[in-house]
Amino acid sequence: MSKLLNITGLKSEQIAQIEAIIEAFKAKNKLDILVDHKINDKPQDFIDILTKNPIKVNEFLSREQIYER
Repeated sequence: MSKLLNITGLKSEQIAQIEAIIEAFKAKNKLDILVDHKINDKPQDFIDILTKNPIKVNEFLSREQIYER
């Protein structure tokens, strides 16, 4: 999403500061996306799976049965 800023009347130092802030936000957004992908690419542990999708059982479940859920 692009927004236009009216920079009429601003000094060159102020414009440079705004540009630096915009670039910092862009860099942070890219980093957040990379970190999010790294977290989501990690294989889930069976405890994570059970925590997100609890099941009621009457017997022991193997790891395979848990992961198949």
